[in-house]
Amino acid sequence: MNKPACRSAFLIIYLGKLPGYFDFWAKTCAPNHDTCHWFVYNDHIRERTEYNKAVTIVPYTFEALRSDMASKAGIHIPDRNTRIVCDCRVMLYLLRKAEDHLDQYDFIGYSDIDVVYGRINDFLPENPTGYALISAHEHRPCGPFTLFNRTYLGQILSDPRIKTYLEYNFGNQVYDSAAYAEAESAFKPVSGNRQKDQIRDQTDFKHLDESDELVDIAAQFAPVFCNPESLQPTMTKGFNHRKAIAFWNRGRLTIFDNLGHKREGAFFHFSRFKNRKRFKVNPDVLPADHIGIYKYGFIAYKSPWTFIKLFLTMLY
Repeated sequence: MNKPACRSAFLIIYLGKLPGYFDFWAKTCAPNHDTCHWFVYNDHIRERTEYNKAVTIVPYTFEALRSDMASKAGIHIPDRNTRIVCDCRVMLYLLRKAEDHLDQYDFIGYSDIDVVYGRINDFLPENPTGYALISAHEHRPCGPFTLFNRTYLGQILSDPRIKTYLEYNFGNQVYDSAAYAEAESAFKPVSGNRQKDQIRDQTDFKHLDESDELVDIAAQFAPVFCNPESLQPTMTKGFNHRKAIAFWNRGRLTIFDNLGHKREGAFFHFSRFKNRKRFKVNPDVLPADHIGIYKYGFIAYKSPWTFIKLFLTMLY
């Protein structure tokens, strides 16, 4: 597929020690370096690091985020609102555009690090610059993959609804909930599995980065593209996203489900796997050019038997 060579910057806040699968994530970013760059803002590193051609790690703390939001965006985040860190990702454009030269990109967006990427530019919609927002989900922004057209982003971020949301104090209903007392990170978003989604539904908490309100705001300026087709195959109609595996081969990503569907795409989100004890991150696999991703971790693709092995794991 021949698509315009749009340049995109993905802004990610990850507060805490970078996970063991970070190297695998960064490996799949690298083949996109000519059109995409990822900035990871992290409070466990001391120096700005060019991790590879596509990934830059920037020292950044929650305190710095609150300070920058107040001084540069006029938004005052309550000091307990660590749960909305992911909602501030899009605001990093206003906070960091000078330091990280973000105005050189056509699109500014956010993603996660529990994903592997294919050749992203091949799967963007036709004439991408005609859209104010591109999301890999239907009807709303996608937490693992959303892009905003930089032409309209300043206007989008100035909408008072964003300020209202980020300054809202959710209080005891979220932050003192017993369900989160044992959370592995104070910055873990309130989404991502059934238990957390159920608790979210019992409160009035809703993440801005996946809110249809962001779509409504962006649509004031240009059409929006909210469609998982091509970008996120596991979320397309008929695909079983709960029973899926992926193969990364020198930058090309192919995804299968237990029903026999096969699709290439821009990314595979393995959030359902990452927190299970069975999910293993073996660094010996990292140098491989062809890697499988499934519920037991990462595995080097050495023969057709590897595919059979991974496919069988979707049947139980």
